Amino acid sequence: MINLHTASTPNGRKILIALEEIDAPFKATFLNLGAGDQFVDGFLQLNPNNKIPVIEDIDNGVVLWESGAILLYLGENYDPHNRILPTTMNNRWEAIQYAFFQTGGLGPNLGRLATQLERLDADRNGEMVSIFSTEVDRLLGVLDRILADGRDYLAKEFSIADIMHYPWLRPVIELKAPQLMSRTRVVEWIQKIAARPSIERAYHVQ
Repeated sequence: MINLHTASTPNGRKILIALEEIDAPFKATFLNLGAGDQFVDGFLQLNPNNKIPVIEDIDNGVVLWESGAILLYLGENYDPHNRILPTTMNNRWEAIQYAFFQTGGLGPNLGRLATQLERLDADRNGEMVSIFSTEVDRLLGVLDRILADGRDYLAKEFSIADIMHYPWLRPVIELKAPQLMSRTRVVEWIQKIAARPSIERAYHVQ
């Protein structure tokens, strides 16, 4: 049994998607980040970095935080049918590579851009909006080049690489952001992920 401590954020949804995809038994506890649940002593004992998501693997006595590490752990230990972590060496390392690419690139830059755009016009830092918007556009171009060979998913088969990206790009496609919508290959890839049954189930967990 996996105890998942999460929230309705892109990083929180990553683990829910993986758990639904591999059909692992889990219990999800949603933290109220606005109320500061991530700072209470009980949660800090699980993650001193006061961030979600966190998993507790009850059977193995393992506690893990950082979404990329959690996805690797689930792929290694709870994925007997290799639904999220490929078995072929090239595809497996591509999946890991693109998972790390997301944590260091698209995730933080989209997060910083969204933080600026959520502010009132008078409170926005125009320079920061320009910097983060330009970098997001560049990273979408990288994804477009990766998908240019016709592959269905980043590592050629569905994997943790796609799971890492999807929750961050879902709201971007819902907003029909021109930077994204102009890249049809990236849009089609996101839509392909969205059609998987695990996605709908993951977004209905509350």
